[in-house]
Amino acid sequence: MNKNFYCKYMAKAAGIEKISLGDMVEIEVDLALAHDGTGPKLLEAWEKQSEKVYDGRRVLLTVDHAFPAPTSAERSFQRRFSQFAEEQGCVLYNHGEGVLHQIVAEKVPLWPGMIIAGADGHVATAGAFGALAYALTPEELVAVLVSGRLKMQVPELLTIGLDGELQPEVLPRDIGLYLLWKFGSDMKGKAVGLTGSLFNSLSSAARMTICNFLPEAGAATAFVVPEGEEAGPIKRGVDVSKIEAMIAVPPQPTNVKPARELAGVKINVAIAGGCSAGRLEDMQIIASVLQEYPVHSDVTFIVTPASRAVTQAMDEQGISALIRERGAVIMPPGCGPCPGKHFGVLAEGDVAITTTIKNTPGRIGSIQASIYLASPRTVALAAVKGVI
Repeated sequence: MNKNFYCKYMAKAAGIEKISLGDMVEIEVDLALAHDGTGPKLLEAWEKQSEKVYDGRRVLLTVDHAFPAPTSAERSFQRRFSQFAEEQGCVLYNHGEGVLHQIVAEKVPLWPGMIIAGADGHVATAGAFGALAYALTPEELVAVLVSGRLKMQVPELLTIGLDGELQPEVLPRDIGLYLLWKFGSDMKGKAVGLTGSLFNSLSSAARMTICNFLPEAGAATAFVVPEGEEAGPIKRGVDVSKIEAMIAVPPQPTNVKPARELAGVKINVAIAGGCSAGRLEDMQIIASVLQEYPVHSDVTFIVTPASRAVTQAMDEQGISALIRERGAVIMPPGCGPCPGKHFGVLAEGDVAITTTIKNTPGRIGSIQASIYLASPRTVALAAVKGVI
């Protein structure tokens, strides 16, 4: 019988006693995901077959990439998406509840070894709870919606051990950036298991932040090995006390440097929130910076809570009022500017520092804009200083 957590639960999902890395298997999917960003291609592929969704109660859809609709075309699609969900009995969140991965964490019971398949590159965010979540194309997801099963080759396992105590100013996003910097080339196509004493002190929100970012290096999935489970041989080790504030430099998320090497780089847009850093503790960190200093006069600072629940907590704690009073703008819960559809797109010559997930040219508007990826603290500090 497989002993390590990953192989044990992959074998269980495949209905077999033992599994080997590289095997072709068909696994049972507990939850399927999609959103309005990939929804148009999903519906286009769906229309080519005539079967129904295997179990709509196990399919969760969100409208979070462009809500409220910025164009009539987006609005038209959202109505079609709603009709699809109603016809197939799927669970749909389309009234500004928040971004997909936060909604999953708030609304769905998640458990270690749970199998998730979604038409989004960052479904591994649920790995914070020990779920094994795989990103698919919209076309690939159609087969899962019909059968409830996913045919795949079992990815190789890369187990990373993180031990020690973080420096006071270092955040979970810095950990994610550091891992891409040090081990990004090792992650491509692999299941990345995270273990070590660090996770004894991290909140679920912090774990979500780390798992959310690792697919940017091509990881097939990323997850935190639950306490009491066997992690398997640790192939890479990290003393987290050596991690400092990190920044991903254009043109890709794996091009990472210590923030101190970029000190003095002028920015005119700051963006925080969304699926990567829009949870309450992120907002509290931003508020702590803005408590001391207002947003720089040359900077537009856009803040997007990850969900309605986060927004409510911000209101109750006075964070929303503080952020607005200090010169930042709060967007409706969702993805915010990250997909480049609305709410803060960049123009030629803009230099943005963001907590979003991609800094490829054109991600948030003009291909002539520059995007630096960082932690909420680093972004907020740049927003009030006008420089990194």
